[in-house]
Amino acid sequence: MMPLVRLRATPHILGRYERQAIVSRLRTALVILASSALLVACGGDADEAAEESIVVTTSETPEAQATTIDPIEAETLRGSTEDPGLGVEWTYQGVRSGQTGGSVITMLVTNLNDEPLPPDAIPQPTLTYNAGGGSMTDAEPIANEDTVLPLGLDLPLGPGASTNLRYAFTVSPGNLWDAELQVGNVIWDGNLNF
Repeated sequence: MMPLVRLRATPHILGRYERQAIVSRLRTALVILASSALLVACGGDADEAAEESIVVTTSETPEAQATTIDPIEAETLRGSTEDPGLGVEWTYQGVRSGQTGGSVITMLVTNLNDEPLPPDAIPQPTLTYNAGGGSMTDAEPIANEDTVLPLGLDLPLGPGASTNLRYAFTVSPGNLWDAELQVGNVIWDGNLNF
């Protein structure tokens, strides 16, 4: 059997760390209590809140508008050409063989408008090439779903933004030694295979 120990009724002496912990907890409780009192005071009348209503409105983002103009011819294949009808600047970057055949033409486009340029503002480019004997033949565009890479502009192009656009056609790059490409309102004429 264990001996009974008698405890004396003396005040408990707290250590330094224990006092700091109690003071810290009291401060936290006072801050929470004061914050709650402020929230209740600022809450206002419940009837006022019921009378107020919030009206949510939406507006469409303005988009750049294309205008119809006569096509202009690029002065050179190298360098930029401004397209005033679309409000963009085009730079021909070259042609390469497509992954599924044909040619993939890459164009750098910069939006000069103050609004985003929507994807449908840029019409499908056209490409004609010399098939021999001086006769020009239209190259068929390859559909986006028939390629590995995305073609054309798929999202709006922001003001001042630039991006590379790719367009695929059913003609090999070697046949583009005498060709004419029209993208937007700009025509590039000559050896596109450089």
